[in-house]
Amino acid sequence: MEGTSRTLPYTIRFVGLLGSHSLGRNSKFMATAVDLGREFIRRKIKLAYGGDSVGLQGAVASTVFTNGGLVRGFIPGYIATRRVYGPTYAYGVEHTVSSNYYKYFEMNHAVEAFIILPGGVDTMEGLFTLISWASKGLHNRPIGLLNIDGYFNNLIKFLDDAEDNGIGPMEQKQWEKNEVRTKPKVVFDPPPF
Repeated sequence: MEGTSRTLPYTIRFVGLLGSHSLGRNSKFMATAVDLGREFIRRKIKLAYGGDSVGLQGAVASTVFTNGGLVRGFIPGYIATRRVYGPTYAYGVEHTVSSNYYKYFEMNHAVEAFIILPGGVDTMEGLFTLISWASKGLHNRPIGLLNIDGYFNNLIKFLDDAEDNGIGPMEQKQWEKNEVRTKPKVVFDPPPF
């Protein structure tokens, strides 16, 4: 069964993933990343991610790849050549791109939706790039935050406050289309309302 959503006029077959290059201190992050990878396999959804084999992204990619799923990694050349995160090994097909910006650009053209895992500055750069592009009409792909253990609560409040004050990233309530979920099994499902 492929991932579906009643909020979209099409079936989700290819999802882009952004998330931390480390596992973090919260053991729920790693466990949820592995569960998310299993959900990709169960729903026969292909994965595009930031390349490399480390952190939460690597945990999802490893789970998908070792269980026979299709994985495409988009890794900036400076990370691949300088081994910023240690030895570089991508699962599946790896595409080297010139910068983080082009990583998001290429992923955006390959996928039908995005899932954001907990992460730091690089993850937030990607999330805000995608939000900015959506606000300018450059893409209309859903962006799902996997809010493990309340990780994104303050970010969601910030975005809602900005919108409520008329200076937010979207003129319309974009987050009504984008989802905030806490469990991998429901991240692909339609909202409960």
